[in-house]
Amino acid sequence: MNPQARDAKSLGCLSPGPELLPPLMRQPLGGTPLMVRSGGTSSRCAADQHWTLDLRRHQQFRYIHATQEVEFGTGLSMAALLRQLQAFDRAIPIGLSGLPGSGFVLTGGMGPLSRTQGLAIDHITKVEGVWGSGAPFTLNAEQAQLEPSNAAAWRGLLGAAPFLAVVTKLRLRTHAVSELRLRRGWINPSELPAVIALAEQWPESCSLQWTWGEMLEIYAVDCSPPSTPSPSLQALDPFLKACSGGGVQQVRDQLDLPAFGQYGMQTTTNAAPSGATRSHSEVLGRLGPVLTDQAEALIEQLERHMRQRPHPACRISAQQLGGATARIDPDRTAFVHRDAQWKPWITASWTPGDVEGRWRSLAWMERVNDDLRASCPGVHLAQLHDHLRGHQQELSEAFGSWLPELRHLKSNLDPEAKLPPL
Repeated sequence: MNPQARDAKSLGCLSPGPELLPPLMRQPLGGTPLMVRSGGTSSRCAADQHWTLDLRRHQQFRYIHATQEVEFGTGLSMAALLRQLQAFDRAIPIGLSGLPGSGFVLTGGMGPLSRTQGLAIDHITKVEGVWGSGAPFTLNAEQAQLEPSNAAAWRGLLGAAPFLAVVTKLRLRTHAVSELRLRRGWINPSELPAVIALAEQWPESCSLQWTWGEMLEIYAVDCSPPSTPSPSLQALDPFLKACSGGGVQQVRDQLDLPAFGQYGMQTTTNAAPSGATRSHSEVLGRLGPVLTDQAEALIEQLERHMRQRPHPACRISAQQLGGATARIDPDRTAFVHRDAQWKPWITASWTPGDVEGRWRSLAWMERVNDDLRASCPGVHLAQLHDHLRGHQQELSEAFGSWLPELRHLKSNLDPEAKLPPL
């Protein structure tokens, strides 16, 4: 469980099955909005003086051979889901970790395969759950197309579900398992603009991720067919050979990809934070188009921030989008930033119990956020921040001109604001 959520002084944990969830949502519970736990990786799956709704009882799994879809309960983590799909040689695109639950899917779902396969929300064909009002529902893509009254609710579920409903079951299209090639290593921050420029010319089968902490790690993935691998990963040679980087690594599927941000950590003991180094954190993600000529100035700004980071675990990271993610009409889902080619995110960290340290790290995150806004004007709400002062601006930057309609939808579907506020 997320360390910050685990340490929260919550009111308790509720774990109702399908029969009890609707009447529970109709109860006049104190301590709302409800926190929802699926995979448990979000800092807001538990909070002081709030109830947590634990979905881990919802772990159904069914592979539908006729349509090559998978139907599963939202209590499954992405890793658990992929492990069950391996028996059918199928997969869905997940993120840089298998630990998150279905919140990953319902808030967008970005990962190394997004440029080829699209966002996780673009694979959803059916959703079941309970609206904030307590009314159970089942909606599928066909209903949304045929019945205008369902279209807005369907759009809201694809990217803004945490504000509207408790989702208990999803059905998604699957893909054949893809063999992957990985190239990772450390580079000098001064080389990052050139690596970004290189990646912006790559085919859709390749994606660049990078994370900047004590060192700057790049993590490039190629999912092109094994018979015709892209030469893009070899183009990183001039950068990796000058510093520290290995060759191209072949992996069988997404679950075999090594941990992002831990290059050079050879043992589990080294990779896992000890009690002495455990930290609390908040994560804020932004979205923006190609960086082109802005990259050099932006990285210079970020380097200044990295020199001033208030805690060793504070970091700035990014992943590449575009390709298939851009070929969906922005009006079809709550993810409106279909022109986004990059998702940078900021991790603000502090030592548990250090109130002053928390304030300094959050202030640092705000300064980095302000500098990123010019080149990356959108926000990706993979983490909810209704407890932080920038929440309203984040909502505006996440949903843009669609936000008033989303608020109207919430007033109908969650009239008593049992779920996070808009």
